Amino acid sequence: MRRFVLLLSLLVLAPFAFSAPALAAKPVTTLTFDELPFQPVDGLSTSGITFGFQIGGVPSSDANYGAFGPGSITFVQDPSLEGNSDGVLTLTFDQPTTALEFGLARSCTCTLTPGVSVELFKPGAADRSRSVVTLTTSPVVSFSEVLFSYSGPAIQTAVITFPSSGLAPRFALDNLKFHQGKG
Repeated sequence: MRRFVLLLSLLVLAPFAFSAPALAAKPVTTLTFDELPFQPVDGLSTSGITFGFQIGGVPSSDANYGAFGPGSITFVQDPSLEGNSDGVLTLTFDQPTTALEFGLARSCTCTLTPGVSVELFKPGAADRSRSVVTLTTSPVVSFSEVLFSYSGPAIQTAVITFPSSGLAPRFALDNLKFHQGKG
């Protein structure tokens, strides 16, 4: 009986023994925003991602790659992607990703609840939201910040908005990580 239970356990757990190395083998892209010169992000494509930035539904140049914001704090270090908190930042991946992580800072020494909202969209379905995640930012030195981290079913697009923009008119995003390709 003991051998039967052991054999059954091995058969049930065997598929999971191969899933962790498969996930670890996926190539991870990390953008630290020093890869390209200073420039507006709206319409910019690099390293498997296309950025969009709009204010009031109109494309805007008030969010920049390789910009400077909070300096060096916990999750964000300059250069970073820095912009106007009235805007909407869109990240569209060339290949669906099952992981997304970035540091986000807002220009205040306050707690913002929420400080950021991230809506994640399913691959091939720009109108099919997978989930909306809201996070509180906490003050660190001169900015309020948080780490966003997602791991789960594949997403193609992330739409980032900044609630309470009047309290913190600027944002900075850095250390953007995602899986590239199918791995």
